[in-house]
Amino acid sequence: MTAGEVSRTRFAAPVAEQRAYRAQEVDAFLAAVSAALDGRGALTADDIRHIVFDAPRLGERGYQAEQVDEFLDRVRAELESRRRGARPVPAAGGPALLTPEDLHHMRFSLSPVGFRGYHQEEVDAFLDLVAATLAHGGPGSLTVEDVRSVRFTEARLATKGYQRDEVDAFLDLVIAALRRAEPQPHRWSRHE
Repeated sequence: MTAGEVSRTRFAAPVAEQRAYRAQEVDAFLAAVSAALDGRGALTADDIRHIVFDAPRLGERGYQAEQVDEFLDRVRAELESRRRGARPVPAAGGPALLTPEDLHHMRFSLSPVGFRGYHQEEVDAFLDLVAATLAHGGPGSLTVEDVRSVRFTEARLATKGYQRDEVDAFLDLVIAALRRAEPQPHRWSRHE
């Protein structure tokens, strides 16, 4: 993902009963995202995870919240991948975001001494579920809601666990990958 891709991104206007975000707020935030992807800002994946947009006021332009959230999932994964020195997240419409093979090579950093990370065995078992879903799909596969609701227990203080921010960023990437794999109508577009 590049700053240029972010600046060319357009979101659809909401239709009746759809959640929406104020377009001005989203546009301003995307300018900060572009700067961060260009190396001109200090925005982190965690900053994006905690961003909140207001609903548009009566008569104001808005963007479909689900489209914005999906795009921000990809941005979070990209920023976390860059922080870790991993391969960049592919552009929308490109090759798969994640493959089963990626899951077999996935390694998370251990949490520093004195900090509680996620229980390693739980995270590893979840990686196996994600790999099976990506390989086979179909009934019994993980859904976006399954991934959103997963909660890992923290490792005991005397034992090592995986760094939570890395695992959380990975979950964002899994959500984006599962959304991409779902058969859906065109959700957002970029002007090339």
